[in-house]
Amino acid sequence: MDQYETQMSSELEVIPKLLKLFEEQRIHATWAVVGLMFCEHANEMMGSIPQQKPTYENQNLSPYPYIEDQIFAGGQQEAFHFAPGIIKTIQKTKNQSISTHTFSHYYCLEEGQTVEQFSADIAAAIRIAEKKGFNIQSIVFPRNQFNEKYLGVLQEQGIASYRGNPDHWIYRKGYSKNDSILLRVFRLMDTYFNLSGHNCYSVKESADNMPANIPASHFLRPYSGKLRFLERLRLKRILSSMTHAAKHGLVYHLWWHPYNLARNPEENWIFMKKIIDHFQELNKQYGMESMSMEDLTAQVTSVKFDENRLSG
Repeated sequence: MDQYETQMSSELEVIPKLLKLFEEQRIHATWAVVGLMFCEHANEMMGSIPQQKPTYENQNLSPYPYIEDQIFAGGQQEAFHFAPGIIKTIQKTKNQSISTHTFSHYYCLEEGQTVEQFSADIAAAIRIAEKKGFNIQSIVFPRNQFNEKYLGVLQEQGIASYRGNPDHWIYRKGYSKNDSILLRVFRLMDTYFNLSGHNCYSVKESADNMPANIPASHFLRPYSGKLRFLERLRLKRILSSMTHAAKHGLVYHLWWHPYNLARNPEENWIFMKKIIDHFQELNKQYGMESMSMEDLTAQVTSVKFDENRLSG
């Protein structure tokens, strides 16, 4: 089993465990899913691919050359490319929502791709999701590559909100493999020390534009054995921002990939439970609520409606 398959196996194991914990602790979450993963098999995937594909200058960013060269043998191999079963499990779990992560893991800031190609990709993502019974309301941009020019596409496709980036220079443009060493170092340091701020915000701020911008606040970087002596600071960084948000009635948006928890699962699991335990305390003390992106979008829409009514 190669590294990719090992990672996928670990990820598929951790997701049901996370869902069980979230349901027990009444945690609302949004799961961003790449459209390709909704497919049952290779034939369905080939019939779902949009005609317009991203023309990245770096073609290694596109999954399509790989798809064209790949011969799916079925069985276990297909299990690492498609995940309709786990998506349905998420859907059946209370307080969990499905978002789109684009159809092909589309990178909106890479050279060579166009708004027309992005539009075709999003349309394909929505089609395959609707085919499986999902109503897509939000989007998480791969590598957090937010492109303001593409917001019109989201409106046209009926997507009500997106996960934006913290308004700090180390996060503002998302992530790229071309990011400088300096940028990477600052982000790593921000995991343990509050360099970028709490990155919390009010619901009203998200209502300023539509689709609603629901920015990320902090990335839950996984446990590192090499940096285990900083674990106390990593936890303090997150809990202090959660407390700040709770005290001031603000939004704190924590995000990660399931595979981030798959390595060193015991250490990551203990860390996750500490975060949830702290949330439960903040819920009792300040009334802090757990919300998915869809829950928050509903609040944003309500605020927007009230503002329009007052100004009308």
